[in-house]
Amino acid sequence: MRNSPHFMGSDVTELPLYLNDIDSNDVKTRLLAPFAPRYRVLRQLRAEPPELRLPYRDLVMTSDRKFLFLRNAKAGCTSIAQILYYYGTGSFYPRSIHRAQSGVLLSRYHWSKVKPVLEAGRAFLFTFVRDPEARAYSAFTNFFVDQKNIARHNHMPALQALGYSADNPVSRNFDIYLDYLEACLDADPVRTSTHFRPQVLNIAYGALSYDFIGKLENIAEDLPKVFELGGAPGFPPTDVMNARFNPSMAQRPPELTDGQRRRIRTIFAADYAAFGYD
Repeated sequence: MRNSPHFMGSDVTELPLYLNDIDSNDVKTRLLAPFAPRYRVLRQLRAEPPELRLPYRDLVMTSDRKFLFLRNAKAGCTSIAQILYYYGTGSFYPRSIHRAQSGVLLSRYHWSKVKPVLEAGRAFLFTFVRDPEARAYSAFTNFFVDQKNIARHNHMPALQALGYSADNPVSRNFDIYLDYLEACLDADPVRTSTHFRPQVLNIAYGALSYDFIGKLENIAEDLPKVFELGGAPGFPPTDVMNARFNPSMAQRPPELTDGQRRRIRTIFAADYAAFGYD
């Protein structure tokens, strides 16, 4: 257990933590797998190492098989996936791009088509990362301030057990959110939500051979570079490049406390080291 003042008097083993199921051996998944691609892929991924099952579900491949993007939650993944959809269709997807059934090949539905391209290295494999401090606050805002994420209800029982309340100052709730991250990571980092866990786990850093890892802070230069290096120079046009999706309504407080910054640096130490954010 990390030495956090908010944990004093709390037993992490008693918290109702929400952790991802990566075994996909429940009755519902087994019954639906023969009929529904989403569940069939979950069963197929059981053949992969546990630490790769969530990253492999987050791959987005263009319909021409030239580009393969691994979505890193809270690092511009919605906007980048929409731009990949535009690359193949000439328009943006009108609903959640992460549920698109055509225009791009999402591994969550088409793992059998994505896997051979990934293993053969035939596509330009890339991903994007983000400053850990900005990413941590973005996830907190998306889930618990804007309340826009559909999975919010899964995490609220543990947050409330740790003292989270809409009546609290935002800064206190952010401290409690960091408590929750630490509790999940202490329990099982592989099964922790991809929105909350370190990016090195999300992108299987060191296990996948990327052609390019961009930084969200430099997306205006880095994303066109992806298409240039991958064989589609000149894309995306300016209006497509400037489109944004799933923006946060709430703004970061003027200052995070020194304690909050130290905690973020500790929780995401591997990201700071791997991606040069030190």
